[in-house]
Amino acid sequence: MKRKSMWATLLCLAVVAIITVAAAPAGAVVGGQQDTGNKYSNVGMNLEFGYWDPGLWGFAGSCTLIKNAPGPGGVVVMTAAHALWGETPAYIAENWRVTFDPLTDYDWFMTIPGGLPADLETYGVVASVMHPGFDVDTPYRANSKKFTIGPGREDVALMWLDRQVVLPDTTTPVLPAPIVGLRGLDVPGLKNETFTAVGYGLNDFLVGSVMSSYAGGRAVATWNGRNYKEVSVIAEGGVLADRFLTLTNSVSAWDSGGPLFRDDTIVGLHSAVQSGRNASPGFDYRLDTASAQDFINDWLVHGPPE
Repeated sequence: MKRKSMWATLLCLAVVAIITVAAAPAGAVVGGQQDTGNKYSNVGMNLEFGYWDPGLWGFAGSCTLIKNAPGPGGVVVMTAAHALWGETPAYIAENWRVTFDPLTDYDWFMTIPGGLPADLETYGVVASVMHPGFDVDTPYRANSKKFTIGPGREDVALMWLDRQVVLPDTTTPVLPAPIVGLRGLDVPGLKNETFTAVGYGLNDFLVGSVMSSYAGGRAVATWNGRNYKEVSVIAEGGVLADRFLTLTNSVSAWDSGGPLFRDDTIVGLHSAVQSGRNASPGFDYRLDTASAQDFINDWLVHGPPE
């Protein structure tokens, strides 16, 4: 499984040895602000049963609501293809859920002891599909440009949920995020614009590295729910610019698939960081390319796979 090998996470660790690190004030999005006001109510977190420990729920990346209509096939979220890499649609439907709760009252590790909290609203995943241009036969390695944002990495996927997403303690449907149009980022002066990176993730590892869990130990981490931060584009050209934006600030572990907003429009998905934990630059998959647009629009029109 992809996350059992650690390469499929957004976290890019260069060391395997257990280390001690100090707590950092950064949120899930590096240096981000906690979304206590539920400003980004259409940004959710993927939860997977048995993610790290058998019998427990854990982080599985971030996602964004892009369609929220009543009826079968009417609720769609977008996430990174690498978040689904190595898992079948049937497995995801059985073992995944999505929550849009800002989760400001919880301080979890990578897994949730005692099962999902009774007051946590979650939504089932009934179907999913990855971009056919994401190479499932090549290992996803988050610390390598070649294996993360190189050829064969059309890093977008869609999931259909079991019912409409509503604001907490209401029956009011959440507004889905509009999607950037074709070549919508091919504009002059992109470096002068401000974007917003949003996602769920870990603040920091307080004791031990994440790899300590593979060495029989248990890292201690802090987490405070959905976070957001303003970022900008470092460079407008280069070999990666046709499919990825290079950003001034990275995201943290399990922010994979989280949205990059231009105002309220989603323009990219968090894919990778350069190196190390919480390093800059970050790389987001562009949603304004013909490849991304064709994939998204075709499935939105035709509905979930059988």
